[in-house]
Amino acid sequence: MNKQNIDLKKFRLLQGTELNGGDLRVIEPDADGFIRLRLEGETAEMGDVSWGNYRYFIVDMLADMDSQMLLDFRFEKAKPAEGEETGYINYEMLPTRRVKLVVDLEALQSRRFFLLTLPGMLKARVSCKPCTITEMNAVELYFHPGYSRIFNSITIFEAYLSDALPDMKVIGQSMVDEMGQWIQKSWSSKTGSVEEMVEYLQQEYKRSETDNSYPEGWSVYGGWKALKFDATGFFHTHYDGKRWWLADPDGYAFFSNGMCYGSRMGVHGFVDKMENLFSWLPDPGDENYTAAWTTADRIPEFAKRNGPEAGKNRKMFNFARANMIRAFGPDKWWEAWLKINSARLKRWGFNTIGVGVDNYGDERVMDFLAQARIPFVWTLKDFPLTDELVFRDFPDVYSRQYEERSRLFAEKQLAPFAGNPYMIGYFITNEPEWKFQTSVNIAERVFAHPQRLASKTALIDILRNKYGTIDALNGAWNRSFGAFEDLYEPFSHADGFSAEAMEDMKFLRARLLEKYSQVPGDALRRVDPNHMNLGMRYSEISRNEIAGSEYFEVISFNCYFDSAVPSLKIAADSADMPCIVGEWHIGGADKGLLSCGLLAAETQEERGRACEYYMQGAMNHKNCIGIHYFEMNDQPLLGRFDGECMQHGVIDICNRPYDELIRHFISTNHKLYDYVSGSISPGAKPAKVFRSR
Repeated sequence: MNKQNIDLKKFRLLQGTELNGGDLRVIEPDADGFIRLRLEGETAEMGDVSWGNYRYFIVDMLADMDSQMLLDFRFEKAKPAEGEETGYINYEMLPTRRVKLVVDLEALQSRRFFLLTLPGMLKARVSCKPCTITEMNAVELYFHPGYSRIFNSITIFEAYLSDALPDMKVIGQSMVDEMGQWIQKSWSSKTGSVEEMVEYLQQEYKRSETDNSYPEGWSVYGGWKALKFDATGFFHTHYDGKRWWLADPDGYAFFSNGMCYGSRMGVHGFVDKMENLFSWLPDPGDENYTAAWTTADRIPEFAKRNGPEAGKNRKMFNFARANMIRAFGPDKWWEAWLKINSARLKRWGFNTIGVGVDNYGDERVMDFLAQARIPFVWTLKDFPLTDELVFRDFPDVYSRQYEERSRLFAEKQLAPFAGNPYMIGYFITNEPEWKFQTSVNIAERVFAHPQRLASKTALIDILRNKYGTIDALNGAWNRSFGAFEDLYEPFSHADGFSAEAMEDMKFLRARLLEKYSQVPGDALRRVDPNHMNLGMRYSEISRNEIAGSEYFEVISFNCYFDSAVPSLKIAADSADMPCIVGEWHIGGADKGLLSCGLLAAETQEERGRACEYYMQGAMNHKNCIGIHYFEMNDQPLLGRFDGECMQHGVIDICNRPYDELIRHFISTNHKLYDYVSGSISPGAKPAKVFRSR
């Protein structure tokens, strides 16, 4: 490993108070809980060190606090274009343990949004237009507390550049007890012993044998027997003149009140280079716990984002499964999980399971769905990408390759569901990464691409048909192209050439999105005309994403706000179509995890009140036909495949529900169709929530 140290004294302190750390930097936060350091220099030579020959910027540090540390690396260009944003790379990391925080400088090229999770590091994201480290002359390190109540200090042991990853072993004592809980933290409902947990789970199993039904007046699918439409044998949409509905296969009015990953038995978390942080782990050769072990390359979403090679030999363990194995043995734990939690969902008033990229093989998911007999939505995997991508994961949508791969994608994905009446429909994908960079116009990136993309040809043809002559285009764009053929040569910032150019880029963006939706949509419909195309399930909705929705039966998006109503209004005002909120949640900050959800409340009681407010507002909206809570399980204390470690689940690591939350779910869910039909108006009041980042 070629290593270049950076003098810690060259980091200028902008926020916080320096403590006496000798050769180290020990800093406590300012009165608002923040610390900010700045390193400056000549272009690509911040801190009098040349950065151009190195891939990684590494900060060896420890955060003394009681939740995950949030750290932004803010890179500044020496000569930014007018209106150009700063390059941000955001990291989250374990507290109270010594961690090497690694910034992959190639991430500034913004080829992806989510970054590889390394030991001790949690979720990481990129937020910038494509750039390189050789353009930068300053970097700021901005430490902020998240939802920490205790933030004492940070200690920086070393900062350096490297051309290879260092030994990533995390230094410190155990954090995780034998059931997967945080050792050093206490909270109400924390399970005190394995014996206590086993006794509780066995009681829940007995309850599931008798208390396992939907609320009175619901159909076998969870529909509303008081209102009936046409019966087609499959789920479909219906407009009754006042609002949109789903209809179940028997024709009963249906609102999809869902639980994402209700079929998933716990979540695997990373172990490698952190074994010392666990007080107990079974031997990987112990056949009793085979189902609890895996490696990251076997996690489909990890492999999709990082490639399977990045996950080989990276051990992961699932404490939720291990706990069920303790209670029911290696042969019966799965049946017990299925019975306990399918019964819970029905009696709590959830009538849909959100399924997709799970942590185990699809065979077990299908087994759960077949036995639980709860309607489900499926998120398709392996979205058809092209060899040449426009930006991040946006394909060359006018290419024959996109068309052919869409055909194969459809044939492979939908065959197992032919004729299944419990399948409501499918999301084509989930949260495409190109969408997260809202400052990027996909059409502008087509023209900036160095290759002669099929999409570039299509957009040039649209411009040629509009303007007729290159002189007319030049006059509108304030350019001096010699011919339309010149548009094949890469150029950037086309949306900033003129007001007319900006409008053209918006128009061309819409044409790209239409093709993006149409090509796989047509292929999927040919393979399966019975199940509904539920759309792309974008990370959020704006008017920019409405283009292409005509190829779906439903507009879908995720919505992590205190209310879904504003987002539903945006969608409904743009296209009067039925909408599904594919993911939403409100986490809690009081139950012993490092993070508490994208949106959270201080207590489980406040969390429950906030959930009722969210649900009732969405149920009452005339275009909303479903909301799906993300997710059933809490995430692992030290992070799942992408580093998320949120207390957002309905059940904890020991398979114990959050009772205060469940009471509020039941209060609204058991009156679901009264809220949807409008016979009861929403009565829940807003509760105090906060955003954890």
